[in-house]
Amino acid sequence: MVSRQGSCRINLDYLLDGNDRVTRVCPQWSEVARQRMALRLDDEMVLGRSLWDFVHGGATQRLYDALIHHTRKTGRRTAFNYRGDSPGAIRYMRMVIVPGQGGVVRFRSELLHEQSRPREVYFTHAAYPCRPDLMQCGLCHRLEHHGRWYTLPEALKFTDAIDELMPTEVGDTVCDQCITKLELATGLRL
Repeated sequence: MVSRQGSCRINLDYLLDGNDRVTRVCPQWSEVARQRMALRLDDEMVLGRSLWDFVHGGATQRLYDALIHHTRKTGRRTAFNYRGDSPGAIRYMRMVIVPGQGGVVRFRSELLHEQSRPREVYFTHAAYPCRPDLMQCGLCHRLEHHGRWYTLPEALKFTDAIDELMPTEVGDTVCDQCITKLELATGLRL
């Protein structure tokens, strides 16, 4: 069954069934997708589909798979902090993954703090990026270019890989620093 029921004001949440299909999203889901220029993530596009249609990058997929498996296996919630930026804002978030009956898993992202960016920067995330030399950590939003990690302000100064006038395509990954932080926060070995 697929629905848009649930409540979330500043928070976002979605529900996966035991087969990792998105069965529910919160009411503001589509608005947040539009703000992020992620129209392929509109609620009509995600409901009833597999989470794995939307989670890209080997490291990111392995991370989500481990977190979902751990939550289902232990029957305990899992929580960690991450960044959920939009083109015009830096957002510090907390994700809580809660197990339910029959393999159901609820993901809830809570906004902890938000600040404006000096200027908007747009990224598109590709399952198979044309430019594999530019990767973005899905948790801290740092960018890896030619083996070196940069914050966005650093990347804007020191690389020519980001076009401020057009959306820049990036591949998804998770950096080693974030893996280490997640292992400490969750007790998992990733």
